Formats: sequence, C-alpha cells, structure tokens
Amino acid sequence: MFSFKRADADRPRRSPSELVGLDLGASGVKAVRMRRNKDGVTVLKADILPPLAPEEVDPKAARPPLPRGLLTNYAALAVSGARASVRILGIPGRFETGPARDLQVQEHAGAGEGQRLGYAVITPPKLRNETRLLVVTLPEAEAEALLNLFSVGAPAPFSLEVSGLAAITAFLRGPGRAHEQGTVGVVESGERQTTMAVLHKNLPVLVRKFDLGMHTVRERVQQRLGVDPETAKGILADGSFDISQTLHEVVDPFLRQLSLSKEFIERREECQVEKLYVSGGMSLSRFWISDMKQASGLDVERWNPFDGLHASPDALPAALAGQETRFTAAIGACVGAWE
Repeated sequence: MFSFKRADADRPRRSPSELVGLDLGASGVKAVRMRRNKDGVTVLKADILPPLAPEEVDPKAARPPLPRGLLTNYAALAVSGARASVRILGIPGRFETGPARDLQVQEHAGAGEGQRLGYAVITPPKLRNETRLLVVTLPEAEAEALLNLFSVGAPAPFSLEVSGLAAITAFLRGPGRAHEQGTVGVVESGERQTTMAVLHKNLPVLVRKFDLGMHTVRERVQQRLGVDPETAKGILADGSFDISQTLHEVVDPFLRQLSLSKEFIERREECQVEKLYVSGGMSLSRFWISDMKQASGLDVERWNPFDGLHASPDALPAALAGQETRFTAAIGACVGAWE
C-alpha cells in the first residue's frame, strides 16, 4: 500500500502469484514466502535469518542466500529506514493520477533528487477540497544499496517500503477489518525503530516514526548496570530485576507522545480511540505492553499477523513459536505488493 515508486524497472507488469516478503531488520531478516490464488493467501514458509550488512556484501555476489523453502522469483522488501521520513500531507484541491501528480507530490513533500518517494492517497470521503496523502521518502543511496543486494539471481526485488508502514498494511488486512467504522492505534516496534499510527475508519490520520527499539533499551540497561549485551538481554527477558526507572528514562518520551497523539486525534476527528494494537519484536517485552497501557489508558493487544491466513504444515519453525508478531512487516510487504 505504501511502496516506493518502481523498486525495479524489469519487474513484471502484473503482481506475481508468489512472493517472499523480506523485512531487512537490524535483529535479523524476517522472511515469509506466500502464495496468492483464487482461494486466498497461503503462507508456505517463514523463518528469521541473520541480519544483512550491505556494506559488507560482495557486489559480484550480492544476492543474500535464502534457504530453499524461502526461495522464489520475486521479493517484497521492507526496511526499517532510520533515515526515512514519514508524514501526512494535505494538498488543496483534487488532482488526477499520472506523472503530473507525482511531480506535484514531490514538490509539496520537498523531496529532492537524492530522495526516493512513495505515497498513497488517504483522503477521507468527507474531505471535499483537499487531497490527503501519506508520503514517505528514503535516501536514494540507501534504496540503491538495498536493491543492489538482489541485483543477481532470484529473488529479484518487486517492491520496497518502510517496515512500519508495511505493518500497517498487514493490520488493515487483519484486525483492521473489525474496526472499519472505528478508531484504533497501531504501534510497530523493532530493534531500532518504532512507528506509531492512528487509523480512523481504516485511514491513517496520524503517523509518526521514532528512533526507539530494543537496541536502545538494552544499551541503557548496559550503561546503568555495567553489564555486557548478552547479560542485558537476559535481564530484560528474566523480569526479576526492578529496572523500571532505567526503562522509563528511555521510553517515557515516546509514551508522552502516544498519550498526546491520542488526545489530539480524539478532539480533531471527534472520535474515541478504542484500542491499541502492537506488533514487532519489542512487543514481546512485558514492560512495553504494560507501559503503553498505562500511558494511553487503552486496552493493548499484541496481535498475530498469521491469524486468518492459510499456512502449510510446519510453515513456521517450532523454535519461533510465540514470536509470530515479528513477521508483521514481512507479511505486510507481500500484501502491499499484491495491491
């Protein structure tokens, strides 16, 4: 839904029936191979692979190796995008599709030659004299580096988007179906980035991106307690240490923005935010769920992106049971590419 324009000039005119969604995150590559036919969507295989380091990849053999069960001809790519920008843009009047609109969006977004631009029209029906867009930009050099990883062999890149927005796409095709006339919050939190959105009648009315993730939390625990990364990881998972003060130093700025954003949208849209849905690796932490519930005053639910999808037997390795929420962006990248 929120892909950048033309990830690959040689991609097929129609979306392929089979894709592998690759969420290229700092904690690992979340990979989901999916097939679409008249009966719906089927998950064929899912796994988490070691993270990629584009600067360390040999350009002559750039394609990252994928296990046989995940290999297919085309990939829908998602990237956390620390240097990506995401915002909602309002342009007076209405305009038609085509190159002229692309240029107009680029001008209003202030995207220069060194930026790759993607956008989606999200104008609500009641808005008559304005076109509202969700606009995302990514440095062209970063986009090219990612696409060059897949310049040889299969899978070839079919689409490219920011992971936080891919997670919103997955949500709209999952729990979002139950809130088509309501207002909910969606938070995707990974290793280094967090994306927060408020959806009113399944259209984004607020989207923000934060440099916050499990990496930030572990670093603060390391500094405060003087421990190594593995020990900090164990302390966070164990839950027997009282590190609430240390954690609040890191997450409180985000929690304040979450509370303020909820109140702002409720006043502007004359609505009530009903619930908060969370996904991504950080949502597996108990303190994160508890703190968001306290800050927002909402029921907070960690959701499974595989719910409602057909899955082949043993599609998900047993070792990853309970970690399904980490695959949200990879699934959303495939769904977005098919749209």
